[in-house]
Amino acid sequence: MGHGQVAAGGLTTVLSQTFRSMIHSRMELGLRNYARDFPQTQIVLVEPNHRDPEMYLANTFSYSQRKALADHAYQTTRAWLRGRRTQLGASFAKHGIALNAIALADERVHLTTPHPAPTQIGRAVAQLQDVLDDLAHSLAHRQAAAQMRHGIHHPVPDALHP
Repeated sequence: MGHGQVAAGGLTTVLSQTFRSMIHSRMELGLRNYARDFPQTQIVLVEPNHRDPEMYLANTFSYSQRKALADHAYQTTRAWLRGRRTQLGASFAKHGIALNAIALADERVHLTTPHPAPTQIGRAVAQLQDVLDDLAHSLAHRQAAAQMRHGIHHPVPDALHP
């Protein structure tokens, strides 16, 4: 989110972004300290995609948006786990943890009860949204892979890699 977008959102958006930045900064410091104090520990960090407008344009102070935001976060986390199931599965297995591939693939699983599309057009729009979400996920994955092939990456402390 650009500085202009944050400011244009008003005080609530500015405060929301400020709190996010403060919390993220504190989390990074805590993870660095944890990695230093416990070097044998494996840390797997799951956090929202910084380019996800639904997460970063949401008004976290709005109670009415929290259920939809929580479900969105839940679904994107499930997608993230599905996309990294092989890599994470091997890491988690070392600690006696197994990912349930069937549960991760079940599209009916939601954190909150979704509202059913009441009309044929509504169902078509919902289906189109699902296809677009899948496409966006695939494109993001391909873009990240291309960036890795070309040596473009954002450095992450070793302790944060699974």
